[in-house]
Amino acid sequence: MELVIETLDDILPFIVADTGIIHSRHDGYSVINYVYTLENTFETAIARECRGLKFDPDGNLIARPFHKFFNLGEKRPPQDEPWGCEHVVLSKLDGSMIHPAIVRGELVFMTRMGMSDLSREAFRTADEPVRKLCCDMITAGFTPIFEYTSPDNRVVLAYDRPELTLLAVREMRSGTYMAHGDVARLASTYGVAVVSAFDSVSDYSAFWKETRAMEGIEGFVVAFADGHRVKVKADAYALRHKALSGLAHEKNVLAWIATGATDDILPLLTPDAASLVREYHDKVLAGLDKWESEITGLLTEFGHLPRKDLAALLQKQLDPKLQAVAFRALSGTPAREGLMEVLRRASVNAAKVETIRELFDLQWRPREITE
Repeated sequence: MELVIETLDDILPFIVADTGIIHSRHDGYSVINYVYTLENTFETAIARECRGLKFDPDGNLIARPFHKFFNLGEKRPPQDEPWGCEHVVLSKLDGSMIHPAIVRGELVFMTRMGMSDLSREAFRTADEPVRKLCCDMITAGFTPIFEYTSPDNRVVLAYDRPELTLLAVREMRSGTYMAHGDVARLASTYGVAVVSAFDSVSDYSAFWKETRAMEGIEGFVVAFADGHRVKVKADAYALRHKALSGLAHEKNVLAWIATGATDDILPLLTPDAASLVREYHDKVLAGLDKWESEITGLLTEFGHLPRKDLAALLQKQLDPKLQAVAFRALSGTPAREGLMEVLRRASVNAAKVETIRELFDLQWRPREITE
C-alpha cells in the first residue's frame, strides 16, 4: 500500500462534497477527517486515508495514523481476502487510537479528531520511553500509532490501569506500514508495550467463527504485509458496544422500556450504565403506574356517563394522548397497554420523546455514565 501524501494540496482536490469528509482548522494544525459515513464515503484509496491526517499551518503533513479499514465480510466476501499472502493476526484493544505529532515545536498526542482532553490524558500517561520513541520516529518520518486504554477511558471492556500500547508504525509520506516484526523489535528496544500478535490464519472460516464466539475481548485485526487490514469482532463485544452506543439517545432507552427489552440489554452494559438505565426504567414505569391508576379511577367513577359528558370530563382531567388511552380502555384495551403504546410511539425520534417528557417526568442523563 503506497499512496504518497506530502501536503494538504495532495488531498484537498480529491475531497468530494457531501461524503462526510471535512478539513478542520485548529490552533497550530489542521485535520482531514470524516465526521459521518455514507455509501460513497470511502470509495477511493485517497478517501480511505482521510481518517485523521494532520497538517501544519503551511500545509505540510505532520501525522498519518491508520487508514480506514473494515470488518471482515463488510466490503467483500471473507473468502476473497488474500489469505495466502503474508499476514499477522493482532489483538484488537478496546480503547482509543492515539498518535503523536509536533505542533509549534512541541510533542503532542492526538486522536483522530485532533488534540482533546483524552489525548492530553494519554500524553500525561506516557512515560519517557514512549515519548522518546515518538520523537525519534517523527524525526525519521514515521507516525507511531498507539491504543490508549484506561479505567477512566472505558468503552466496553475494563482495564486495570492506564497504558499506551504500540499498534503500528507508518511512514508518513508513502503510507507504508512497518512490518509487525520490526514494530515489535522497536517496542522492545525502547521498552514500550506492543500489541499481541498471533499466527497467520490457516482456515478463515474457523477463525471467523471462533472469534465471533469469544467473550472478554473485542476481537482481532488481520494485518497483511502490503498494508491491507480487516478487523473481526466478537459478537458479545459488538452487542455490548451497540447497546452502549444506544445510551447516547434517550429514544433508544425509552424504546427498550416500551418493548420490554430492558432485561436483555442490562447484562450488556457496564455497571454504571446499567444502574442509570434501571433508574430511568423505574421512573418511567412509576409514571405509567400513576397514569394507569388515574385513568382506571376516572373510568370506574364516571364510565357510566353519556359519551359526550365523559369526553368533556376527560378533556379537563387528562392530556389528549391519555384521553385516547382512556377511550380505548372503554372499548376493552387495558389502560396499561394503551400507555405502553404511547411510549412506543414516542420512542421513534427525539422530537416525539419531548411530547411526553412532562407527562412521564422523563430525565435521561447519559453524561453521568462512567464508561
